[in-house]
Amino acid sequence: MTVRGRDMAFRWVLAVIVCICAASRAGAQDVTVLPSRVLQLPPLVVADDGVSPAERVLAVEEWTREYQDWKSWHQRWRNKLEPGWFSARARRQPPTPPAWLAASCAVAADQDPWLGEACRDWREWVLNDDSAELVAQQVAQARTSHEAPIHTLWWERVHMDALWPMTQSGSSAIGVAGTHATFHVTKRFQIFMAPGLILVRLPVLGRQTWSAATDWGFSYRLFDFRLPGVARPSTAHFNIARVWVFSAGGQPVPGELYLAGLSLTFKQR
Repeated sequence: MTVRGRDMAFRWVLAVIVCICAASRAGAQDVTVLPSRVLQLPPLVVADDGVSPAERVLAVEEWTREYQDWKSWHQRWRNKLEPGWFSARARRQPPTPPAWLAASCAVAADQDPWLGEACRDWREWVLNDDSAELVAQQVAQARTSHEAPIHTLWWERVHMDALWPMTQSGSSAIGVAGTHATFHVTKRFQIFMAPGLILVRLPVLGRQTWSAATDWGFSYRLFDFRLPGVARPSTAHFNIARVWVFSAGGQPVPGELYLAGLSLTFKQR
């Protein structure tokens, strides 16, 4: 073997020895173990629908963004029309959450760092029913209008009377036509504001006599209706009144007169 060959063989042997020593030294060193930590995954209820947990996470994040965007729009345009180029824009509908989100929110807490916000949005979405909100507004308006004081015009208190018979059985006295004004005691019950005027026909000394009279009593509202050919609505009332006759052909009027009958008033349109 030549000198050059012996030199190359020595180098190869030396390299193998160095590699073996290095490997032995590395195996003798202590292996440092990294501390472990528990990864908390969101409490997703996995259904057998072929959707992976990663896809569910992305779906919930996308729906949460869309719902927050719709919520901002709804708070601004809920009670008015959103203008467009040529007309009002169509009302935006809230985005529909994933079908499996309800089951996940049933086991998730609101403090959950990932699913808590999505579940709070989901509960708002469930309660955010425009029809229910409209009904609630109508109920509130009806309650307000019912509790609000009734303001009427003066002519709405003026009654037109016609054909009031006498309350006593067997009497032929009758109030033909008249008028009176009332004020409200309750929503339906009213009292004459001042004595009214009425034209009566009554028997005096065996013959029928016409006479003017004044009356005072109370009225009770019955129902609203419309007269044929009259656009303004009317209200029917039942009345009972004590009548004082001014004169009956210079003859005294026997007994007391109490008349009862219907009257009507006109309402605002």
